[in-house]
Amino acid sequence: MAIAIERPRIVARRARRYRAQRGLAHVLTYLGLAAALVFFLGPFFWIVTTSLKGNEDFFAFPPVWIPAEPSLAHYVGLFTRSSGARYFTNSLVISSLSMIAALVVSLPTAYAIARWRFGGGLLSVFLLVLRMLPAIALIIPIYIMYKMLGLTNSYLGLVAVYTVVYIPFAVWLLVGFLRDFPVEIEEAAMIDGCSRLRALVQVVVPIIAPGMAVVALFAFIATWNEFLFAVVLTGIETKTMMVLVTSFTSGGTDMFYGEASASVVLGVLPAFAVAFMLQRYLVKGLALGGTKG
Repeated sequence: MAIAIERPRIVARRARRYRAQRGLAHVLTYLGLAAALVFFLGPFFWIVTTSLKGNEDFFAFPPVWIPAEPSLAHYVGLFTRSSGARYFTNSLVISSLSMIAALVVSLPTAYAIARWRFGGGLLSVFLLVLRMLPAIALIIPIYIMYKMLGLTNSYLGLVAVYTVVYIPFAVWLLVGFLRDFPVEIEEAAMIDGCSRLRALVQVVVPIIAPGMAVVALFAFIATWNEFLFAVVLTGIETKTMMVLVTSFTSGGTDMFYGEASASVVLGVLPAFAVAFMLQRYLVKGLALGGTKG
């Protein structure tokens, strides 16, 4: 009888210990997430508030975290005195064209590798290894070649180099999506009268659209944030937002903190906007690339 009474007490004690451990784990998890959010979003919050401050608040002590009278004067100055509109438009045009070009070129390449093992099993690995080359190792020969061809300070030159640089990673991603795509669906479309090209465009592409959205998002963000090629291969007419950001912080003590912060905020917003527009496809695409069989 004593053993029978003692057993429920042990079970209850173990249940209480389990609930306490689970509650502690949840608390530690949320504390870790909060610390990570503060660590990663804190600097961006400071940049946003700095772009809204007056010049007298930059070096105030104690620091002014939130300005009492927020102002958009630095954004106005960015577009009126610093040609911010031109740089923003350049970045938007170059990133959009590079994203489209990367998709157009990488899709048939990935399809050939996934369906016909084009290049054997080493081609996709070789393409990924090419992507690992640092940009600094390519900039000198590319600059000499562009100078001879007259492609410096042009949209075409930047779009071409960004497309070539990003294609290996885009192909590597799309190969995974296409290998997971059931080939029986494509063969059924071809039996119904579709050519292989029509089956690719009308059957395969709509189904792997989430995966292509992932590729497009990565391509846009990578080209938007790229700095080395943009600063070397461009002139005053084609400089991008990333070049504009550094121009405000390279003047020694004569730095324009307000305009620099405003340019950083404007440089981040398009990537957020593209990610927000593609978020419905982004999760599906990442899940699609993670399935096998």
